[in-house]
Amino acid sequence: MKRTIRIKYHLPYTQEQVWRALTESRLLGKWFMENDFKAEVGHEFTFRMPPQKGWDGITYCKVMELDELNSITYSYQGKANGEKTLACAGIHSEMADKAAKGIFTELNTVLNFKLSASCGGTALEMQHSGFEGLKLVLVSFVMGMGWKKQLQKKLPKVLSLIADEETRHASSRY
Repeated sequence: MKRTIRIKYHLPYTQEQVWRALTESRLLGKWFMENDFKAEVGHEFTFRMPPQKGWDGITYCKVMELDELNSITYSYQGKANGEKTLACAGIHSEMADKAAKGIFTELNTVLNFKLSASCGGTALEMQHSGFEGLKLVLVSFVMGMGWKKQLQKKLPKVLSLIADEETRHASSRY
């Protein structure tokens, strides 16, 4: 049993602006997680959040492929137990907690973002692959909900900040 999370969005921003939000550590941290990312093939980095029930808050990654302004791929690895999955899904019950107790998953996946110019903006395609086996397929559904939230709500806010920053910078030159 395998599953890949696939999400596509049209963003009313330039490809360069979307690329910046995906590859500049400071901007990536504003919409996703704090990190020590560098857009360099072979660079090992981490995404960090405060530890949560069932997870230490660290995701380990390595840049695998990079085609500037078009595509970036990195490994995405971490360890968590079932309590983390339940917390992310917003499931809070004694029965669910008991069922999830002791369930441990090791995430060894690949994350890819592809960008292409589209009418009035940029097409963004995200693929998060490598969810194999029942436990990880279930985890992928919860992570898919999280990705939709990040890409629909948080990323556009950062893109708006980038566009505003560029507008201010351009107007200050005149």
